[in-house]
Amino acid sequence: MNRKGHQEENKFLIPLDKISEQSEKLRKRLLEMKASSKEVASTILLLEEIIVRLYENGGQTVKAKINKLFGDVTVTISSHGEAYNPFESIQSWDIESEDYYRDLIFRTYQADLSFSRRNGNNIIIIHTHRTDSRKVAFTFAFMILGFFVGLGMKWLPQAVSGFVADNIFSVIQTLFLNAISLMLAPLVFFSIATSLSGLSGSKEAGRIGGKVVGTYFATTVVAILIGFGLAKLFFGGGVPALPENLSALPQDIHNTADVSVKTILLGIIPSNMVLPVLESNMLQIIFVAVLAGSALNILGDKINSLRSFLNEANSLLLKMMEIIITFMPLVAFASMALLVFSCEMSTLLVLLTYLLATVTGAIILYFLYCFIIALGGHVSPMPYVKKTFGYLLTPFTLSSSSACIPMTIDFCQKRLGASKKITSFAIPLGATINMNAGAMNNIIIVILLAKMCGVDLDTSACIKIAVLTFLLIIGTPGVPNCGIVVMATILSSLGISTAAIGFIIGIYNVIDRILTASNVNGDIAATVMIAASEKELDLETYKK
Repeated sequence: MNRKGHQEENKFLIPLDKISEQSEKLRKRLLEMKASSKEVASTILLLEEIIVRLYENGGQTVKAKINKLFGDVTVTISSHGEAYNPFESIQSWDIESEDYYRDLIFRTYQADLSFSRRNGNNIIIIHTHRTDSRKVAFTFAFMILGFFVGLGMKWLPQAVSGFVADNIFSVIQTLFLNAISLMLAPLVFFSIATSLSGLSGSKEAGRIGGKVVGTYFATTVVAILIGFGLAKLFFGGGVPALPENLSALPQDIHNTADVSVKTILLGIIPSNMVLPVLESNMLQIIFVAVLAGSALNILGDKINSLRSFLNEANSLLLKMMEIIITFMPLVAFASMALLVFSCEMSTLLVLLTYLLATVTGAIILYFLYCFIIALGGHVSPMPYVKKTFGYLLTPFTLSSSSACIPMTIDFCQKRLGASKKITSFAIPLGATINMNAGAMNNIIIVILLAKMCGVDLDTSACIKIAVLTFLLIIGTPGVPNCGIVVMATILSSLGISTAAIGFIIGIYNVIDRILTASNVNGDIAATVMIAASEKELDLETYKK
């Protein structure tokens, strides 16, 4: 069928006596456009109520049209006549009003409805299906624009380019990350606590929690082994000696390089309830959230009011985060421009092999995630592959798995069909303890720098590197460039100066973005697998 035929097929004339008949045709057409059955059912209910109200208020023949743009599906309803907004009455909460109960459906789907008046017509739009493709397209376009702007800044006078980078692009990026950080601690707490409190019992909570933690730990071990394999493949032969004129490390990295395994383990349980929030210590926040959620689960119906409060607080925080995330394209532009402007091309060429090893590792991990979904979830990984490819631009841009928590939860629920019960627990926990790509990369770079410094690593040294990586990577916060601290700690334990990290500082911003995207990808894959194994995956949404 040609384009004109499709357009005619999406138009409907709906007389009052044929509402049911035309609604059925419209329902079938929406399903053909890949809208879910739930979305179509709610759209038909809204459509029929709106049409009845338009006719009740003197509207003439009602027309409906289905539109699809960038994956978004909307239904536009128009009727010529006197100005009438069918949604005006939802502002009134008078329970005695005869329209109060008829308005309930409008209140429920208020965010999906809009009204306008044009050329003597009352126009109502129902948003049936929203997709992330438009956001991804805008974000990607702004990233490309930022790349060329950052490249162009290299040709500007240093004073001008430095001012723009430090006072505009860096400020935009910092403000956005500050806003994310503002929401992060309470969002993680309420998300995990409400998830655990909503499980049917301690047995279910233990089973799901065991699957989540077990999957994250198992994939981290596999990632460490992959790191050793890639280090042998890419740097098994001779490597050049480490240059003497390395860039100096920032002072705060030297100060944090003496973090011990004992400090990480003792830091899991806080000494009071306030410090974790003040210090944004994610491991401690997760511990308190798990403790609170488990207690709520055990107490059951005795504290329904408190459980209701937690759910409402979680909804409020998610909405606030959704408002912040609307600025993502602007942040993508500023971050990419700053990244390209800051990187020296000569450094990128020298470290091309290291970058290639990291990319190869990320691809191998992608295949590992597909295998996990197929083996553990008994579902095809292809929908996961198709949908995650575009989304991973978000963690690549932010370079922070913690900052991506709300977007990743939303993506897993709306695009992949994982239930809130699973995503609200698995994603925040994964952002803290599931650093597969970081563990893999840490093995590669520690072995590379050790060889460049002339340090021979025997079997015991390799085991020490593996154990330290596993323990330290779990406690690493999901913020930009935090992997440098882990590298510095392990290099110190091997007797290698932490100044050796200066060799990869120039390119590490790019590496860190790749690692963050791969880490978040691992969180998504584990969530899909566990949701599928627990029958908490909406297969219709997943396969759509």
